[in-house]
Amino acid sequence: MLLPYYLSSLVLPILCCKAAVVRKGGAPCEAIQFTYNVNSTIRDVTPPPALTTSDDITRYLTSLLPQFATAANVTREGTYTLAGWYCEAPDKHKQGVPLQVLAHGAGYTKEYWNRAAWGNMTIKNSWQEFAYGKGYSTLAIDRLCYGESSHPDPVFDCQLITSIETFHALMVGLRKGTASPKIPIPSELAFVGHSAGSITVSNFVQAYPNDVDTAILTGWPSAFISAIGAAEYYAERNLTQPTSPPGQSSMLPGAIAFPERFGGLDPGYIASTNATSKTNSYRGVYDPSYPLLDYLTQSTLPLGEASYTGLLSFPAFKGPVIIATGELDQFAFADGDVIQRTRRRFPSASSYNWVNATESGHLVNYHKSAHQTYQKVFKLLKRKGPSAPDNDQFRVRQSVCNHAKFG
Repeated sequence: MLLPYYLSSLVLPILCCKAAVVRKGGAPCEAIQFTYNVNSTIRDVTPPPALTTSDDITRYLTSLLPQFATAANVTREGTYTLAGWYCEAPDKHKQGVPLQVLAHGAGYTKEYWNRAAWGNMTIKNSWQEFAYGKGYSTLAIDRLCYGESSHPDPVFDCQLITSIETFHALMVGLRKGTASPKIPIPSELAFVGHSAGSITVSNFVQAYPNDVDTAILTGWPSAFISAIGAAEYYAERNLTQPTSPPGQSSMLPGAIAFPERFGGLDPGYIASTNATSKTNSYRGVYDPSYPLLDYLTQSTLPLGEASYTGLLSFPAFKGPVIIATGELDQFAFADGDVIQRTRRRFPSASSYNWVNATESGHLVNYHKSAHQTYQKVFKLLKRKGPSAPDNDQFRVRQSVCNHAKFG
């Protein structure tokens, strides 16, 4: 159940530290951390009981959903560290370099944007390397409660609003040039997300519409927004909407499922125990070894994030919006007609463009068409013209849900 939440925050930057220069491929990159004190207004939901089984987790998550509509708002203060991987492009014209802040999806880390987490150090599908080649600096962030960033209380400190407030602190520092002495003031600032990271980006630009210039959402729209569009699509055509079979829960506390990796975490940080769980994110053309590697390198998911996906409309943001969705993405219901309907979710955007990631499932960065998808996105960034659809989207295909869709 979704209801608007209300923002009330005071953000105080504390320090920036820990930078080590490393080279991967062509981009000079640095590991950087940022620490902020954040006040945020969260939902005062019921704390979880003992979580030892998959059924425990399912019952608690089910109980959380209605609570987000009725629970009282409370102010929560915390000091949190965000871990980043910064790759700097050269300032060839001495006019400043555009910067992209990258937010990964649920169950991933900042490595999503560079593929290094899988151990083979390949840069074949690296968004950061591609951006560097196009003259963009990038800052991939472990979102709060993920990767090398802070892991506070998974229910009360990992709600969407607190993540938004930590990003606000970061963006303000980047704009002023105070986030880190290693990062110059950017000529332009874009916020790029994938999946749950795109949910963060869309809700962020509604809360703080002046913090960034451009919003780029991959693996979007979110399940709730796409479900609305899909229902409208079928209703208008007097068609019966296909349903997916109910999935079986296979989540355990990360500390129980993978004690060697997550043994020190609160039980509210959960992980999948199904080795085939990642296969649904892959469709089309991809390396068959990826789904298993994806599973083996998964991050935990905090319960507070899993229970709430934010707003449905973002009228405050007036900058350009770019959507990049896999044409076979079954989570975002990647029908061209449905995605075009999401234009009204950003009624004030100066432009709204959709990139069709051909032969790709949900994880657009991990399919063989990733490089072509990046080309389309960065071409739109360079153009910054009025809304124009991706020409590829009008190829009629048959989707995994057996409904006609526009590629």
